[in-house]
Amino acid sequence: MTPFMLRVAELVGATDSDPPEELSYRTRPSAPTPANLGADRHVAVRALAEQLLCEANAVLAAQDDHLGLVDEALADELRFTVLFRGRTVQVSTAFDHGTAIGRLIGDGVEPGPARELESADDVAALLLLLISDSGPARHPISR
Repeated sequence: MTPFMLRVAELVGATDSDPPEELSYRTRPSAPTPANLGADRHVAVRALAEQLLCEANAVLAAQDDHLGLVDEALADELRFTVLFRGRTVQVSTAFDHGTAIGRLIGDGVEPGPARELESADDVAALLLLLISDSGPARHPISR
């Protein structure tokens, strides 16, 4: 198993008696960049999110309790959303007059001026936080 898969396994196997693990991700203020660089960054973040999502889903036991990923390509924006147990987080890159600006939106994301993830490690941390803050599975096993 990869280090990320081990972290997911730790999160889903944690009991109420386990000390809470401090999870956080870093963001930075979004700044306009050339459109081609913004598109490249968006595609790289999306590809990493998909890879990590697949790793997490390999660890999560119930098929209907897996993370989901939805892509949207709008006229002036690239966007993908990660869903888990009724919570969502969205990464978007909007294009205007040859520039691009990234934005992170969703559950647990502070509202305010546009911010984007700072690094690849923060993509993993964001997904781990989405899993850990989502509460119990929707379909608990009957005993």
